[in-house]
Amino acid sequence: MKTKLVKEVMILIKNYVTVQKENSLFDVIQILENSKAPNRGRAHRDAVVFDEDGKFIGKVTMMDIFRALEPNYNKIDFEKIIETGKGELTEEIITEAYKDFDFWVEPTQTICERGATKKVSEIMHVPSDAEYIMEEESIEKALHLYVMGAHQPLIVKKDETVTGMLRFGDVFEVVREHLLTCR
Repeated sequence: MKTKLVKEVMILIKNYVTVQKENSLFDVIQILENSKAPNRGRAHRDAVVFDEDGKFIGKVTMMDIFRALEPNYNKIDFEKIIETGKGELTEEIITEAYKDFDFWVEPTQTICERGATKKVSEIMHVPSDAEYIMEEESIEKALHLYVMGAHQPLIVKKDETVTGMLRFGDVFEVVREHLLTCR
């Protein structure tokens, strides 16, 4: 594959949806909805979080939102499940967990109230070092990080400054476009 650099595909941080840690989950959903306005570029389904000094501190993804709306997911020991399943999720493990924890059985009103009261600071994902990638790295390295299980999206840095976000779907588009040129 012709090597493309992360900086050629990433979304500049200034163009990414931004929320504050004091925002509610409901605020996040409204901000994401408003970001879908025409001529705003690729639609976002997650947001970045900055502190009062403008320093990147985390992200709120679709998965973070789902887990906040259904708190029973916090009761699951995912590492133990993976270990028990010999490194993979099986249909049996998934079905058992669904029955044991009564996922998504609360009334819509309860879920709506949770969305109004949960703050970004409570639900945001604070990234590990493995979720950062440098601007000058190849898309192939980013693809490798995703396949190995990095939390989406990847955070792009230049030196010590966060400069952008690299979404899995955007990496897929690079691969898809390349495959379309193959004969």
